Amino acid sequence: MLNNLNATKKGLIIGLAMIGLALFFFYVLKLPVNEKEQYALFTVYVAGIAWSLFSFKRTPGDKNFKSYFSTGFKTFIVVTLLMVLYTFIFFKFNTAYRDAGIAANNALLVKEGNHTAAEIESNASKLKKIFMPVMVGIATFKYLILGALVTAIGSGFLSRKQQ
Repeated sequence: MLNNLNATKKGLIIGLAMIGLALFFFYVLKLPVNEKEQYALFTVYVAGIAWSLFSFKRTPGDKNFKSYFSTGFKTFIVVTLLMVLYTFIFFKFNTAYRDAGIAANNALLVKEGNHTAAEIESNASKLKKIFMPVMVGIATFKYLILGALVTAIGSGFLSRKQQ
């Protein structure tokens, strides 16, 4: 049944699994955000793209690099969209990560001793303002790059002519 799904639906399943896993790590296992749990999410991501490509390989028809890449693209673009939405929503409602980072930065600035309180407050305000665009940008970039890389490599291997 799962092999009969198209690449977009597989991307939806993979993305939802990754979101569920990320929430499990944060709320159940109490792991910090964006640390070692990222490797588990990336593993699910790579395995999901591979699943989509290997499923496509088993379908009848003539296949080339372009058709494999198109299938992988349809999968990883949906996952990327879901993970970017998740990142935005997560950090919108969980501001503790942002606030802890700003507090740590403020402590470093105070420790340096060459910044006024007004400068430190201004810096904190700027960091607060750019936090969400930076986090969403990083999520977009890392999932697009990893997805494109895995898809290109997988497509290259699977589209080779059997000798």
